[in-house]
Amino acid sequence: MEGMCGKNCESCGWRETLACPGCQEGPGRVFSGDCEIAACCRGKGHETCATCGFLDRCRGRIEDEPARRQRAREREAERRKRLDEKAPILGKWVWVLFWLFIPSEIGSLMTNESLAQALPALELPGQVLTVAVSLAYAFGLWKLTPVGQRYRVAAACTLATVASGLLTLAGLSQGSGLWWLITLPLLAVELAGVYQEYNAHAEALDGVDDGLAEKWRKLWKWEIGLLAGMFGCMLLVLMAGVLGLLALIAVAIGIVVVGVLKLVYLYRTAKVFRAHEAKEVL
Repeated sequence: MEGMCGKNCESCGWRETLACPGCQEGPGRVFSGDCEIAACCRGKGHETCATCGFLDRCRGRIEDEPARRQRAREREAERRKRLDEKAPILGKWVWVLFWLFIPSEIGSLMTNESLAQALPALELPGQVLTVAVSLAYAFGLWKLTPVGQRYRVAAACTLATVASGLLTLAGLSQGSGLWWLITLPLLAVELAGVYQEYNAHAEALDGVDDGLAEKWRKLWKWEIGLLAGMFGCMLLVLMAGVLGLLALIAVAIGIVVVGVLKLVYLYRTAKVFRAHEAKEVL
């Protein structure tokens, strides 16, 4: 009952606490063991630490290894507890956001300037749909507040941007001086809301699906970059004509791609938490 590190498993004070069956059958087991010392030993091609030239330097790590494993288990237990608490909320309301995002994009398409010129009858229904869906989306974000305060801020920002749609419905002419005076600050608020929402999703996924969490954080950077590119292309159109127009088309395609990615990430985020909730029920 000697561990790979040379410690006697029979006399280890951590054995009962960790319910450890011994090094070879427990934490030092090949593939499924969680002992970093055993993994280090095998990685360097040794059967035990006794033949390793760094043994003296690793005495502290060897003594601390059981405590490290206990801390890791406590962190995992705490993570599972938090996940159990927030999975039902996230699974339900992120799923709602996913379905709301689809009519939101349809509303944006209906109010698109080019389409509105070709089919003017679609503009008013599109404006009404956009406002209604934005209100519902803000409500969905607000219901996620127990998971994180970023959702509350995102909901408030979304409500503020609804004002732009209401002004359009009230007959305020787009492109007028007053319209720009109101719209530009609201655009900044909208970007703040997007930032809070994307990071709220990322923080909810931290420790659950780190890869998807990082994708949410990168998506925000793409959205900011494309928005800046849109303004730059507008200036380029005035100066370079065709070149600016081509750049503007490329940015527009990028914005569509970001929208599709957001839809995919909302679906995947909801799926992660709905799957966890289903396991807990079973």
